[in-house]
Amino acid sequence: MIQLKNVSKYYYSKGMIASGISKVNLTLDTGEFVVITGESGSGKSTLLNVISGLDSYEDGEMYINGEETSHYLAADFEEYRKRYIGNIFQNFNLVNSYTVYQNVELILLINGYRRAEIKRRIEDILERVGLSEFASTKVSKLSGGQKQRVSIARALAKDTEIIVADEPTGNLDSESAEGIAKLLSEISRDKLVIVVTHNFDQFKPYATRRIKMHDGRIAEDDGDRKPASDAPVEIKVREAGRSEIVTGNISGMSRIRLGIRNTFNIMHKFLLLLMVFVFVVIAVTSEYTTFNYQKEEMDKLGWNDYFWNYSENRIVLKKSDGSQFRDADYKAISNVKNIKSTAPNDILLDRSIYLEDDNISYEAYPRTAEEFDGKLVMGRMPQTRNEVILTGYKDDYYFSEQVMSDIINKEYTIYFDDGRETKVRIVGLAYKDTEENGYMYSGDIYMTSDMVRELRKGVYNAASSISITINGKTQSGETGYYSIAVNKNVDEGEACVPEDVNNYFSNGRAQGEDIKITARNIFYKKSVTLDMADIYTDKNFESLTGYKDFESHYGTIFISQKDYDALFRKGNYQVSVYVSDVRMMDQTLAALENMGYVTLPLKDMLVNGADGITEIIQVPIAVIIVLALFFIAYFVIRLILKSRAGYFSILRMLGLARKNIRRIMDIEMVTVTNIAYLIFLGLVVMVKEHVVHGRYVNYIDTMIEYMNISDYVVLYIVLIVMALLISGKFARSLFKKTALGSFREED
Repeated sequence: MIQLKNVSKYYYSKGMIASGISKVNLTLDTGEFVVITGESGSGKSTLLNVISGLDSYEDGEMYINGEETSHYLAADFEEYRKRYIGNIFQNFNLVNSYTVYQNVELILLINGYRRAEIKRRIEDILERVGLSEFASTKVSKLSGGQKQRVSIARALAKDTEIIVADEPTGNLDSESAEGIAKLLSEISRDKLVIVVTHNFDQFKPYATRRIKMHDGRIAEDDGDRKPASDAPVEIKVREAGRSEIVTGNISGMSRIRLGIRNTFNIMHKFLLLLMVFVFVVIAVTSEYTTFNYQKEEMDKLGWNDYFWNYSENRIVLKKSDGSQFRDADYKAISNVKNIKSTAPNDILLDRSIYLEDDNISYEAYPRTAEEFDGKLVMGRMPQTRNEVILTGYKDDYYFSEQVMSDIINKEYTIYFDDGRETKVRIVGLAYKDTEENGYMYSGDIYMTSDMVRELRKGVYNAASSISITINGKTQSGETGYYSIAVNKNVDEGEACVPEDVNNYFSNGRAQGEDIKITARNIFYKKSVTLDMADIYTDKNFESLTGYKDFESHYGTIFISQKDYDALFRKGNYQVSVYVSDVRMMDQTLAALENMGYVTLPLKDMLVNGADGITEIIQVPIAVIIVLALFFIAYFVIRLILKSRAGYFSILRMLGLARKNIRRIMDIEMVTVTNIAYLIFLGLVVMVKEHVVHGRYVNYIDTMIEYMNISDYVVLYIVLIVMALLISGKFARSLFKKTALGSFREED
């Protein structure tokens, strides 16, 4: 039935390799009562675990009824254990919170027995092992000998061809041990029984074969041994016509029964889980209603957390096909009735920049000089690339008459979104005449079109997700630390990269190889492929780049200005227009939409905040908070579920497939979630009907004020999804190890 040829098993720990068994050759057949002995660490338990499929092996081949098993995956060994192996463990590995009946029933449910047949089989088996009167007793209340008999009953109920027992009498008194040895002998008449023990004398009267292990090898094998005792062994005859071995799968109803049973089986665990899920229900509901509340309050205040320039006569446009705006588009838009002006560089309208020197730090919003239609109070219009006009409010400190005289015609540093900086000279100053929509914000800085294009490149860089591909391996911007910067020492088509890129190549040399840089944002995706001409280290960094500060620049990929422009020097994908008469906004919107533009009037964002950019900003935040709640709940629930990891490991050792264990976990999590949700709904009803009173009632009442029927449905779906994700994540962590390894860790 079982044959091992040169089978070896190794264990790996902290870089050390230890041999469990080595070059074992063995043949085992039905009808044998095989006793494996040896000192501690001799490999006897390892051999038993390999034979029973609880542990894998590295070398050699194990045959089951002539079939090779070296290609078996975890699922194959689970099926093998389910079909062939009945386990009896030294520590019993029973579900202590189950009754004797439920422990034996468990193996039959796993193997797909029908409910009517289960009852008959369990009654017969419990009578056979002398436990009929304890059928309704929880295992935790039994003696050691009784627990071992339950373990044997479970193995018998499975009715497999092989019974393996690891130190089945190790924790028992001599009388109980004698009874267990005799019972195993009875079983071996039509099965293969394999026992590992330190005490051969207990099994000597019944054993047909003794195998002695030493240093992971078979030191002695008396394969033809007969029982030493001549006394007849009593064998209880089974009923005629007993069913054949069942190898079916657990039914859906059995999964539901086990899932619901596990939900309530350990009451303190259930109550802890319920408390966590009630917290999650209330927290998710609170976040959702807070979202609605904040949106309503923002609408009342006329405030928007994305647009800083939210004039009621501003309309944001994009082309329906997502392409860039061209001169023809600007011309067509300017001809639309009621359009007062066009702001091509819309992406800069809501981004501020800073002018700084030793005496000033001023925030302003960039505009092109062509957009300036005010009146200068000091200075002149820009004439060269780095000249700018600065505007601000009269009561601003920097726009007092004395200070203006100090700041005009001086150079200041401005900083780009991608970390670059440049010098500009303020050549003109003007007052802002009005506050936009009653909200005070900083002034404007009017600059040449060339300077605006440079700013836009920085915005595209900062707003883009940068991914780097080297030697077929891609590192995304979300997980990597590489950044892109221009360096005048780098030629077009080349890149100067940090030395750690050498790790992408087996020969440790990246120089001369290609690097692909991809910039992706909401507007476009663009890639360039460059030659890694130079590799910088702390020793050659200054000579290659001209910079001295190696530490702050490490991780930067330096490219040429032309290649940088290829990635980021893009046109406008979004444009703003300003209408002359807000009362004609609807007609203007209709005209623009008929021309193929997608429109977003900012005045509507201030009225309801339910559509457009507000949700684009707030929904991801809400999702992040929900995800944070998910992970908090997961880590707390995982601590609770770890008390059940031993149970799920037992299911694996009994041969239940991974997907079925996952379904049982799902049912347990969903059941607790449903109860928590019903408690929440009951609380909602009591609050609405004024049945309950207290300090927190007003808070709950405020929450449900922002909920409608569809919101309750969405909330329920979110909670169920969270429960299934938590279940799945825990299942994946459980199945990272073998069944035995997982059980040992939890044990």
